[in-house]
Parts: sequence; C-alpha cells; structure tokens
Amino acid sequence: MTTVQTNKILREGPFAGAIEEVACPICAQPPVAKLIYRRDNGVGIWQCPACEVMYASPRFTEEALLTIYETPDFFPADDLKKFENFSHGQWQASGAETYVVSALKAANIKRYLTPGDRVLDVGCGIGLFVLEGRQQGFLTEGVEPSKMLTDIARNRIGIDVHNMLIEDFSPPHRFHGVGLWDVLEHVYDPVRILKRCFALTEEGGYIFVSVPNFAGLADRLQTLLHRLRLRRCGFKHFGFPWHVYSYNRRSLGMLLAKMGYTPLTFETWSHNVRTGKANHLSSLTDALIRKHCLASNVSCVARKI
Repeated sequence: MTTVQTNKILREGPFAGAIEEVACPICAQPPVAKLIYRRDNGVGIWQCPACEVMYASPRFTEEALLTIYETPDFFPADDLKKFENFSHGQWQASGAETYVVSALKAANIKRYLTPGDRVLDVGCGIGLFVLEGRQQGFLTEGVEPSKMLTDIARNRIGIDVHNMLIEDFSPPHRFHGVGLWDVLEHVYDPVRILKRCFALTEEGGYIFVSVPNFAGLADRLQTLLHRLRLRRCGFKHFGFPWHVYSYNRRSLGMLLAKMGYTPLTFETWSHNVRTGKANHLSSLTDALIRKHCLASNVSCVARKI
C-alpha cells in the first residue's frame, strides 16, 4: 500500500492525529483514482476504477488510527451500561441486535463448519461472538488490539480475548474458520491483515468477512445526494474517521482472491433481519436484499484452497 507522509495534523471531532495520503490497497499498480467527495476538512473519498474499492485520503496514520479505539467516544458510556450484570441468557432473551447478529454469524458458520472446530474472531471487540460461538459448540478465540474493548470483554462479558494485533498473534494451532466481521473497513492495511489470517487458516478452511457496502441502496442514495450537494453532512454515512474503506462485491472478492482465498458466496442482511424483526410479510423483500446485496453491509464466505 502506497503512503505519503503529509506532516499535517487533522482534528476530527474529539480525535486529533497525524495524517497521510494513501492509494488503493488492493491493486499492485493503482490507476488514477476517482474523487467521489471532498469533505470540508480536506479529506477526500476516492474510488479505484480498477477494483472499485472506496477509501479515505488523507486519513490518520496507523499509530493515530489505533488511538481512536481507546477513547470513550468509540464506545460511549450509554452503550457500556447495556452490559452491566451481563449474562448470556439475559442477552439472548433481550432480543438485542447484538445478539441477533451474533446468532446470524453462528448460523452462517454452521453451514460450513462443525461444532468442535476452532474459530478465530479477528477484531472481536468486546467478545460477543466469541461467547455465542462457544454456546454453539465451537472452539472460539478472539483477538482485539484495543485495550479498552478487551477490558470490557474480560470484565463485563467474561471472555478472555487476546489483546494484540493479529500480526503478533502466534497460537500453537491453526483455525478451520476465521471471522473478520466489521473489521476491514477500520484497519490500516487490509492486505497485511488478510495475509496473517491466511497463515492462521487451515488448508481447506474458511474466512467469513463482513464490510460496509457502498453499493447498498441507502448508501447509494446518500452518496448521490452528497455529490449533487443536496446533503452536506460530510459524507457521514462513510463512517470516517473509524472507517477508512468501503467495499462492494467486486472489491471484496478481488481482495480475498489476491490473498489466496476462493470466494464462495456473497449476501447482505436487511435491517429487519439484523434487528430480529423479519416476518412473513417482509420475507420476499429480505430475500431479495440478501441475494442482490442491497443492504449497507456485504458478507462473503471464502475458502482457502
């Protein structure tokens, strides 16, 4: 990934740090990128015409990016209160979106893996899927670089996750499944992350990835309104500064293939599905959204051959 130091400091809300110019992380020789939108603070949202990945440039350096995930603004106190006196049974009974999504991940994994298989959750946050995966019979482990989120996992959820970068994680075994849910939009270098995940995956194993989908209907509309100058919210739907990339099926598939994985399926979960509100009246719409990847996140299952 090509980077150019700018020696400039950017302030974004409560965050401040050094920034740098970057290019497409997927293409070996990135073509001239297309500017999609320029925010008032000078941060551009660009798209590679070859692989179609969308990215922010300039954006925070790796060191500055990592500090963002140690601040209360990333995990507000009101969200933390939801996990007071936490138990799995209470969480499941609440029907919270966090539980519904974790259960959806587990159900998806069961299509390819067998209970008893080792599964690694990379960028596991506060460890919710690690917990649900164990409840479903998998040998799940989590890696999380944020000390703040790791402490929440340990002290509130009761899950002892590994507090480190995935590049520094060297277990005595490999995994039949590796999850990267809502991670590759945050990381400094997705190619570097996936190389390490590939090394940690057994031959014939699977990777499960979920990323923001700029081709989703809501995101397409927001992008169009911003480009027409009918919305001036700073391209908020992109998620900067936490999000520095956004993908579609093409860019995600090319990225995984470049790393040695064979993409098998792409799909999205509608808002109804993610919140547990899907019913027979919404089933047709939910199925179309899932099949044609029209929601705001796109998921892929790929195999290491």
